[in-house]
Formats: sequence, structure tokens, C-alpha cells
Amino acid sequence: MALTERELTAIEDQLNGEKLLITKFKAYSQMCSDSAIKQKCDSIANRHQGHYDKLLSFLS
Repeated sequence: MALTERELTAIEDQLNGEKLLITKFKAYSQMCSDSAIKQKCDSIANRHQGHYDKLLSFLS
């Protein structure tokens, strides 16, 4: 089943948002000296990477 132009635009917007969150939380992680906070930021970045990968799979 082909996606509509509107659906493709929505997925693209979501991909952009997820990529931004991945970038931000990776940066936050690198700035942290507290290991617990660093680990939490890495975990959040990984969760958003999973969202990004799932959205990307809809385009394949």
C-alpha cells in the first residue's frame, strides 16, 4: 500500500523531530559529569533512535 503525500510529509516531520532529539540527548550526555544522568541521556537518545528507525522502516 502506497503512502499518501500527507502521510509522507507527516513521517518526514517526525523523522526530523526524532533526529533532533537524538542529537540533543547525545550532546547532553557528553556534557554530563554525573554518570546516572549521562546514562539516562544515552538511554533517551537510544529510545529516540529506535523511533527514528521504526519510522524509516515505513518508507522502505
